[in-house]
Amino acid sequence: MDRRNFLAAGLGSLFLAACPRGSASAPRDALAPTVAADDGDALPPMPASCAVIATAENIEGPFYKRGAPSRSVLVAPQDDGERLVIGGTVSSTHCERLSKAVIDVWQANAKGDYDLDGFRFRGRMTSDAKGRWQVSTIVPGRYLNGRRYRPAHVHVKVSAPGFETLTTQLYFEGDPYNEGDPFIDPSLIMATTVEKKVRRAMFDFVLAA
Repeated sequence: MDRRNFLAAGLGSLFLAACPRGSASAPRDALAPTVAADDGDALPPMPASCAVIATAENIEGPFYKRGAPSRSVLVAPQDDGERLVIGGTVSSTHCERLSKAVIDVWQANAKGDYDLDGFRFRGRMTSDAKGRWQVSTIVPGRYLNGRRYRPAHVHVKVSAPGFETLTTQLYFEGDPYNEGDPFIDPSLIMATTVEKKVRRAMFDFVLAA
């Protein structure tokens, strides 16, 4: 579905602003075991304390796809883009760590396009026994939203039995397009560091019952 057909479907400009047109056809990746991290990196440490306020929601956008493969490594060696590792924890508003929470991640490629035919840069993983999760991917490309670019962002759904499903987006500190973006929430902006040519960020999700 491109921008013109999306508008013709009558879904409105709000969702159009959230995501660009899809990328060219790409083959579906083979399923991988559902794990918190499988790129050889150590899992993120447990935070000293947890938040008691649920993570802010953010729009889903039009290009979420069900059935993403179970994997925490979304990037292949041949893919363009700056390598990125995001890790953190999943907990409740009562500071209870949530194991086996499902983290569903999807994002644009380095050019700012989403794969609508396959599952490139899409994956589902589960938090470990201590509520930790981690994904290896790339910094997603920006794309035009009207006359300006949307900041780079990663889409996430987090779910666990007995809790409301969280749909949100994660953003990057220092992105020149953060200011003035119509969808961004400051609480969803991640600080990053660079280590051995890999950008790293932390984000702890808090789910409401």
